[in-house]
Formats: sequence, structure tokens, C-alpha cells
Amino acid sequence: MDFRRRFEFGLTWRTAVLIAALWLLYAAIHMADLRAGRIVSALLALGAVASLWSFIRRTNFIVSRFVESIRFEDYSQRFSDPSGGGFDVLGDTLDNAMKSLQARHVQSAAESRFLSAVVDDAPSALLTIDAEGRIELLNKSARQLFGRLGLHRVGDLDTLGPELLAVARMPPGTRKITRVVLDGVPQKAIFASAQVARLDDPVTIWSILPVQSELGALEVAAQADLVRVLTHEIMNSLTPVTSLARSGADMVAAAEKKGSDLSDARVATETVARRAEGILRFVESYREFAQAPEVHRRSFKARQWGEEILRLAIANAADQQIDARLEVSPERLNLNADPELLAQVVLNLLRNAIRATADVEKPVVTLELSRERNAGVRIEVRDNGHGIPPDRRDDIFLPFYTTHKGGSGVGLSFARQVALAHGGSICALDAPEGGANIRMVI
Repeated sequence: MDFRRRFEFGLTWRTAVLIAALWLLYAAIHMADLRAGRIVSALLALGAVASLWSFIRRTNFIVSRFVESIRFEDYSQRFSDPSGGGFDVLGDTLDNAMKSLQARHVQSAAESRFLSAVVDDAPSALLTIDAEGRIELLNKSARQLFGRLGLHRVGDLDTLGPELLAVARMPPGTRKITRVVLDGVPQKAIFASAQVARLDDPVTIWSILPVQSELGALEVAAQADLVRVLTHEIMNSLTPVTSLARSGADMVAAAEKKGSDLSDARVATETVARRAEGILRFVESYREFAQAPEVHRRSFKARQWGEEILRLAIANAADQQIDARLEVSPERLNLNADPELLAQVVLNLLRNAIRATADVEKPVVTLELSRERNAGVRIEVRDNGHGIPPDRRDDIFLPFYTTHKGGSGVGLSFARQVALAHGGSICALDAPEGGANIRMVI
């Protein structure tokens, strides 16, 4: 209100001066012998016009500068004017408004940075898909998982496996556990989708969180708990049976020495004792499965380690002529892992591969060690045997599941334990040679 009164006062007196000057100029023009008066009155009129124009233009300039500052978000401008005429009040008002806008801008920018940091550091990979099928990777997790795959359109999702592509075609709001192929290894992942508006255009957001390691660790832990309970109960039952059977066999043998014909009883009792002892050893071997392997990482040369493991595996192949191959890429590849644990796993995988090629005319077994694009290491054991049916590729990693006569079903379960302990994963695939391919990525 103060600015309004001062502005109206300044505009009024300048307008009055202009009117008075024009009236004097009019009067001087219509009076004879007032040439000097005409000049003076004309100058006064021009001065009044200039003063009024400058007054109005000054107001427009200040307001225009204020609007331009807001337009370009330049909150450093100040409009204080101590010259009076109401402009000092206008300048102070605009300065306060600018400070308020600046404070709100700083707060909004801080909130925007916070939300951007939350999205960027979210553990789930976040992607957006617009109405034309274009894909944008929103955060670090998405760029780490999919950045090197060149995902630009929905059709590019073929590289992540058919299951994800099928789930992605479901309507927004879908939440499901699916499989995603990462580094050539199918992994379980939690998929969720939602639809939001971006600049008034609908955009679908996908959240993809690989949970294979977590699910595998929980599954192994549950299986280990089950094994601990079973072995405890079985051993509690078998221990006295074994002891009594052996004592009975000893007593029968002693009675037989005294002339009693207890040969049949002795044989039967010894058979019971022998079988009980065998079961006890069998259960004792499974007890080791219930203990999670402890990883002691160190760096070692991949080729030297691989050659040693391959020699050990071939040495146990008896008379079978095996074409054993070792592929290392790059040639000077180093592994950062537990060499003893990995040796147990790979040696067992190689033995399985050799067994799988027993009836093949020209058996081929390959051990490949290579560097992945995400800095991980891929360990593959391949053969040209009969392969593993797709419907059994998940079952082979279950404890005690085996397809080999006389097999214990512990080897591949232990391999998965070791892979998970290294923060990696393991799966069964088709081998280029035509047989099975057990791939571990750590």
C-alpha cells in the first residue's frame, strides 16, 4: 500500500506538471510577442513528458527484470532502490519475494537431490518403459546389471530370458518371482511393475531384484537344518543297535568256539552289525553337508590350478581315453577364491563329466576358466555325454538327489554351497559339445 500511494503521488504530480506545461505552451502559441515563452513552455512540456516516461519505464524495467530473474532462476538479483518515488518500497518487496523464492528453490532442489539419491542407490534395478517401448535405466543397480547389454527397447529383453519377457508383458501392478538370465546363468528375481505419469505421458516402471543368492542360501540353510535333525535322530538310534549287534556277534563267536553250532546266528548277527556300521558311516558322511563351508580367499593363477585339477581327474579315469581340454581366458587370469574348496567342487564335476562320457566313442571333457564382463569369473565343466534333461536341472542340486548308481547325491549340493559361499551362483546348461554344462560364476 505504501508503494501504491507513493507511485500514485509521483504519477499524479508528473501528470499535472505535463498538463500545466502543455497548457502554457498552448497559451503561448495563441499570444503574440511570446516567442521566448513558447520556447520555455515547450521545454517544460518536453521535460514533463520525459519525466513521466522515465517514471513509468522505470517501473516496467524493475518488474520486467524481476520476471526475467524468475524465468531463468537467477535468484541473486536485487531490486532495492533508495532513490525514493516508491521504488525503494517496490525494490524491498521484490527482494523479499526473491529471497522467499530462493529459499523454496533451495529446499526443492535439496528434496529433489534426496529423492534422486534414493532412486539411484535403491537395491532394485529400476527401469522405465514409455508408450513407444523405449527403455531407460534409472539407477546404479540397473546400470550395473543391464548397462552392458544395450537395452534400448522392449524387444532387447530377449537377452534376459523368455520368462522375464513374458512377465514384462503383464499389466502394470504385476508382482512375481521370475527368472532372469545374467551372465548366461538363469537367476531368480523379484519383478514388480507400476504405471505413473511423466509430463502427462504414461510410463511403466519395472523393479527387478535378483534374489538367487539369498533364496539359495535360505534353501541350503533349511536343508542343512533338516540334515542335522535327521542325522542326530538316526545316529541316536543306530549307535546302540550297532553296539548290541557287535556284542551279539562276539558272544556268538565265543559260544561257537566252545563247540556250539551257532554259525548261522553268527553270520546273521555279523551281517546286522556290518550293515549297521555301514549306515552309521553313511549318515556320518552326510553330517558334513550340514556344515556350511568356510571360505578362505586368496589370489592364484587359473591355468596352473586348472592343469593340476585336470590331471587329478584324468588319473582316476582308469582305462578310459579322455580328450581333456583346459581353456583359460585371458591367458594370465587370476582367481580370487578359496582354491581348496573350488578344487573339491571342480574335481567332483570333472569326475561326473568323465562318468557321463563312459559310453561315448570319443569322450571330450572341457574345463573352462574365463573372466566375465562384470569382473566375475566363470568356471565351466562341459562334456559330450547325453546331457541333463531340462526338467531335472534344478533337482540335481538338491541334497541326496542322484541319477548315478552308487552316487551319494551330495557333490552337486556341495558345489552349490561353495558357489553361494563365494557370493556366486551355479546352474546346469546345454554344452556346445552336446552334453552337459555345469556353469559356476563367482
